[in-house]
Amino acid sequence: MIALAAALALASSPARSAPAVPATPADAAFVAGRWLSDAGGVRSEEVWTEPAGDGLLGMWRLVAAGEAQVVELLAIRAEGGTLVLRLRHFDPALAAREEKDRPLALPLVRRGDGTLRFEGPRVDGGAGAVALTYARRGDVLEVTLEKDGKAQPFTFRRAP
Repeated sequence: MIALAAALALASSPARSAPAVPATPADAAFVAGRWLSDAGGVRSEEVWTEPAGDGLLGMWRLVAAGEAQVVELLAIRAEGGTLVLRLRHFDPALAAREEKDRPLALPLVRRGDGTLRFEGPRVDGGAGAVALTYARRGDVLEVTLEKDGKAQPFTFRRAP
């Protein structure tokens, strides 16, 4: 999960790598709720609000060895008839990793039934894009990070 946070830090502002995909906050409602993964003594937790106004808000945290390692604030927001996922990473003392006026921004490039894919160009000089896909299957939320042609899946289960 630390790799997830580091890899997402390579994304940039919402320059589009694909045409805008029509969507509203209601199309992202399937991520709402509290989602947990407790693999190998590491807790990964993602929490999303229900859609309201022009978007949804989320929080992700990684806890290992009883201590928070990274915290992430997320927003899926309606912009120009589509959705943009914005996020910012913080250390345990809440110092931001990204520049203060530049949260990461990944525009929606594909959507389907219970699936959203956000993608943006890299800013570290590498070729290609960074993509983040959310796919819900019942009480399971699969979040897949793609970078450098490699996919990293993360499986969350709905918390009671």
